[in-house]
Amino acid sequence: MKHVLILTKNPLTEEAIVNKLQRMNCEILCSTDLLNHLQKGTINPFVFYFRWVILSESLCHTEVEQLLNLLQNQPLTVLRVVENFPNEEEQNYWNELGLADWLHKDIGYEDLREKVNELLQQQQQKEFADQQILSFPYAEEQTEPTEWKLLWKSLSKTEKKVFESLINAYTKTEALSRKELCDQLWSDGDTASNMSQLSCLINKLKRKFEQHGLTGETITTLWGRGYRFSDELYEYWLKGAQQQENLKYAMN
Repeated sequence: MKHVLILTKNPLTEEAIVNKLQRMNCEILCSTDLLNHLQKGTINPFVFYFRWVILSESLCHTEVEQLLNLLQNQPLTVLRVVENFPNEEEQNYWNELGLADWLHKDIGYEDLREKVNELLQQQQQKEFADQQILSFPYAEEQTEPTEWKLLWKSLSKTEKKVFESLINAYTKTEALSRKELCDQLWSDGDTASNMSQLSCLINKLKRKFEQHGLTGETITTLWGRGYRFSDELYEYWLKGAQQQENLKYAMN
């Protein structure tokens, strides 16, 4: 966490967290000007000098939603300073918009240090998982790739596990709970950290579906119950799976 951008309406109110981050050898910029540009829908390329973005508690929910919608496809880890931590349902909502975590406005130096270390580890795990792409067990280079195959190859190893879990659950249950998904993905189950990672994975899957032409609500969030694939996405998967079977049969 070397380069940190704090988006705020008043840089003077951020002195406490700036001092703590500087003690951790971070380079900080508190900016109202960049905030104003983003609120107008303009992303200044200078934003990408930073890897971490902290949204001040001076921003209201609507303003945070606007910023997250603008930044959600960018390589940034976005945090929000709050006075009161959101409940689980609210956390799920913000996670799916792209918010990575929250920092209490009065967080102590040691707690901030440990939180940053935890987030860095999560980030490294995600980057490693994104590099683990499973290959198909047949000579796919000899044929033209299908839309389904291109989508599948774009998914990380962990995203594929989430996809397979939701596909398997589609005909068996109304929704697959967040706890069940965490238990299937990680040995330590539904910890707060894993719950946060799961929300990010669901959000990334939705974005990749959109990138491959699958619009609408591809994954439905049933509050208090879990996640479920839409009927349209399930039909798309069935069609893609049948294409793969036909291709394998033809090659044999």
